Amino acid sequence: MFNAFITVLFFASIFSFINAKYLKLPSTIGLMIQATILSGILFLVKEYFPDIYKYIPHFERTIDFRDFLMNVILSFLLFAGAMHVDLKELRSQKRTVFMFATLGVIISTILIGFSTYYILGWFGIEIPLLYGFLFGAIVSPTDPIAVLGILKMYNVRTDIQMKIEGESLFNDGIGIVVFISIMHMIDGGVENTSVIDIATLFLREAVGGVAFGFLMGYTGFLFMKNIQHNPKTDIMITLVIATSGYAIANMIEVSGALAMVVAGLFIGNKIHSDIFTEETKNYIHVFWDVLDEILNAILFVMIGLFALQVHTEENSSVLMLVLIIAAMLIIRFISVIIPYSLIKQDEKESNWKVISVLSWGGLRGGLSIALALSVDPENHGDLFVYIVFIIAAFSIIVQGLTIGKLVKKVGLNQK
Repeated sequence: MFNAFITVLFFASIFSFINAKYLKLPSTIGLMIQATILSGILFLVKEYFPDIYKYIPHFERTIDFRDFLMNVILSFLLFAGAMHVDLKELRSQKRTVFMFATLGVIISTILIGFSTYYILGWFGIEIPLLYGFLFGAIVSPTDPIAVLGILKMYNVRTDIQMKIEGESLFNDGIGIVVFISIMHMIDGGVENTSVIDIATLFLREAVGGVAFGFLMGYTGFLFMKNIQHNPKTDIMITLVIATSGYAIANMIEVSGALAMVVAGLFIGNKIHSDIFTEETKNYIHVFWDVLDEILNAILFVMIGLFALQVHTEENSSVLMLVLIIAAMLIIRFISVIIPYSLIKQDEKESNWKVISVLSWGGLRGGLSIALALSVDPENHGDLFVYIVFIIAAFSIIVQGLTIGKLVKKVGLNQK
């Protein structure tokens, strides 16, 4: 696995150079496009030049994508992303972020579940409705890794950016909790699962994750506060929070994703206090910026190369994929407009401008693929992975390339 990781890192470095020098796209988009092209070339070599293909190192097969994302780098990426969020700005958008991350995810899960169930049925693929809801839980949360990477490139107005960033960070954890809850119903049987069981599971994961994240962040802050003028040790403490904290959260069965978001928010905003020197602040920010860029590059190269492994024996057509993507976009709009309409807004411009940007800015990425890989192949897992990859590719490349133009057109960029 080490050789495979080094190979992916090599391609991530080469693709990052090409993107920075020539493509000049948001790194998330540029890296995934190049990796997908490489994957396509390898696929053509496999089909038409099998004698050559057998000599190519198949490094993409030796890395468990789900394990790599969920158990290796997700904690770092969420912690790093949350560290750069201004807590004061987030508080000003707390109602919107909360409604999007909870009600929005639930609405999207239910509607995508029904639409997927019927669309697949029209094409002769029969799945239980509960698996439709499971698919809805997989693709409903927007991916913070994709969103944060792309928003860095666009001059999006601060309040709009905070809505998108805050939602993507928190609905990531909520989406995982919803996914776990539905899997619990599938494994235990609907007839053996009560509303109280699901509510207890949800509260334990979600509320427990937030509480544990606050505890980890506060504890880490106390240690850092008592070590003055030692930025290297402070960095080590943040690493312990992002690694041990995530592992312990999973051990005690609370949401590690939500815990890392809360811990990152707490630490990221506390280091701006007068307690810490400018040297310490710079050290910590530079370290996490660099680590974030490296892991993001590796992740999106892996997503692109993952296309080589995606296959399904079930009947699927272009029309079916188009209908599913169209349904997903419409439902994303609905899941934004309903929570948004329940909150009193102070924006002077048309709410439709804000809703259009929030809807189109809901990108899917590696998290959805990792969740899809959790579904057993005999329960249409391969089909889910195939569809989710197409959705993620469309989301990152098409929506990611056009969100900046949409923001500019509706006038929600910073003046």
